[in-house]
Amino acid sequence: MQYRYGSIRRQAGCVARGWSLLELLLAVVLWAVLLTLGATSWTPLRQKYQLQAQAQDLLSTFALARSEALKRGVRVTACVSSDGVYCQSRGNWEQGWLLFEDTDGNALRSDAEALIQVHAALPAGVLASGNSTVVRYVSYAPNSRSLLISGAPQAGTITLCRASAQRTSGWELAINFVGNARLDAATLARCS
Repeated sequence: MQYRYGSIRRQAGCVARGWSLLELLLAVVLWAVLLTLGATSWTPLRQKYQLQAQAQDLLSTFALARSEALKRGVRVTACVSSDGVYCQSRGNWEQGWLLFEDTDGNALRSDAEALIQVHAALPAGVLASGNSTVVRYVSYAPNSRSLLISGAPQAGTITLCRASAQRTSGWELAINFVGNARLDAATLARCS
């Protein structure tokens, strides 16, 4: 004769504690469903903060470039780099960047120029593109002003967003004519 009370089973004088195989399987399936639902609801939030962290990394690189130029007394440049050694003449900031002491002032790193920082490529799906004046480099003179290779003041905006054909949120990193950089949340018509 079997009596069932909660998870305790009594069988002809012996007591068995625990779950049956069916109960255990049901609990595992229910746990897996809840975990899947929870994980998918966190994905957009995780992506939002990941994008913000990447934008802040780029902002901190420019702040470091500015302070290093002032401290070292030489031009310091951040440039687009996919290999972490040399500057690229094409591409966008999402492929990665490096920061170096630009002693010859051409915004292209040579082997003789000291490497200060290297940042790897951004995660897949994250785009970072600058307008014409900051498309491939941002350079700071020893007086901490951002300057083009020609010596003219350098100002521009780099937009970071997740690839999407629809309205999306992103970040705009703006550099003004005196070299100050700031990060602003932005709503973009699309990100491509």
